[in-house]
Amino acid sequence: MMADSVEAAAHSLTVHDQDSIDAIVEKIINKQIDSGQFENCDITFRDITNIKKIFKKMLTSIYHIRVAYPT
Repeated sequence: MMADSVEAAAHSLTVHDQDSIDAIVEKIINKQIDSGQFENCDITFRDITNIKKIFKKMLTSIYHIRVAYPT
């Protein structure tokens, strides 16, 4: 659920820099926490923090800036 939401939101970004990826991951997962979507899960805030770090790292590597080579 977290991965699908974060990936879809990141895909819709117009700018894929570190700040925008960090912000969208935080926004999506914090909204899920606030809406109580993890109340019946055996997941800790430490787990969620680690998951956020992994998502940020993976999305940054997917949308990394490519070097423009001279022609």
